[in-house]
Amino acid sequence: MADKIYKHMIPLEQQLPENFGRRSKIIDLEDAGKIIAGQKIVGISGSHSMDGALALIRAAIRNGAKNMTLVPPTTTSIAADIWMAAGALEKLYLSYVGFEFLGMAPSFRKAAEDGTVNIVEADEPFIQLGVQAAAGGRPFNVIQYIWEATDHPKLNPEIKTVTDPFTGDTVYAIPALKLDVALIHAQACDPYGNAQCWGGNRQEPDKCKAADLVIIQADEIVGPDVIEADATRTTVPGSLVDHVVHVPFGAHPTFSSRNYAVDEAHLREYLKLCRDGDAQKYLDKYVFGPKDHYEYLDLVGGTKRMHELRAMLAS
Repeated sequence: MADKIYKHMIPLEQQLPENFGRRSKIIDLEDAGKIIAGQKIVGISGSHSMDGALALIRAAIRNGAKNMTLVPPTTTSIAADIWMAAGALEKLYLSYVGFEFLGMAPSFRKAAEDGTVNIVEADEPFIQLGVQAAAGGRPFNVIQYIWEATDHPKLNPEIKTVTDPFTGDTVYAIPALKLDVALIHAQACDPYGNAQCWGGNRQEPDKCKAADLVIIQADEIVGPDVIEADATRTTVPGSLVDHVVHVPFGAHPTFSSRNYAVDEAHLREYLKLCRDGDAQKYLDKYVFGPKDHYEYLDLVGGTKRMHELRAMLAS
C-alpha cells in the first residue's frame, strides 16, 4: 500500500499554481443550491429574524436537501424552521428557534412533537463553544460550572465531563461542531469572497473556520477597492470563502442589517400556512415555484415592496 502524500511533502515548485491571477468565486444560485444539497452538516449565521441566508436555504431545499444536520446561530427563526417545513432535517442543535413576538416556530414544534427530527438540547454556550472548538481544530472545548444549577447535561448526551489535568477538578466538555458547509448572508462582498456583514453577532468567522466549505450570499457585489477603502468592516476574509452568490434582498423575509427591514407580513403568511398544516402550499409557491430569485422577489411584492422594506430603516 502506497504511503499517503501530504502537501508539505511536495516540493514548493510543484505546488505553484499555473495562474497567479485572482479568481472570481461568483457562482449561480442554483449551482450553490446543488452544492449545499450534497452536504450533510450545515451551519448558518444570523440572529432571530435577521441576516438569514434564505436565498441559499431555499435553493438547497429546491435541489433536494435531505437528512441534514443543522447547526444554527444561537437564536433564529425561519432560517431554521423552513428546513423542517420541507422535511430536510434529520438533526437539529437547538438553542432558540422561534418568531419572537409572532409566536412559536410551527414546523419546529411539529417536528419535535412528531419526533421526526433528532433535537439536541444545545443552549448558547454549547453552540458557541462547539463551533469555536471546530474553528480552532480542537476535538472539544471545556467549561466550568455553567450547567451546575441546571438539568442541561441530563438532556444533552453530547455534554461530557472530563478531569482537568492541572487541578483535578471535573469540568464539562463540549464536542467540536464541525460543519460540511457554512451559509453566510453578507450585505456586501467582492468577487473574491471578502465579505462585509454590517450587523450580526460575530458568529460568522467561527462558522466559516469550522466548515469545509463556505458560501456567501451577498445583497451587493462590490469592487475590491470598496472593500479596501474600509477594510475594518470586512467580517469574513476571502481566504475562508469558496463561493459567492449575488442575490439582492437575499435575506428576505428576514432583516438585513442596516440594509432593509424584516417583512413581517410575509412571516405572518408563512406562520399561518404552517400552523394550518399547509406548509407545502408555502413551499410550492415560494420555494419550488419561482424560476429564479428575481421571480421570487416579484412574488413577494417586487421592487416596490423591497424599497418599502429599505425605507423602513430610515423612518
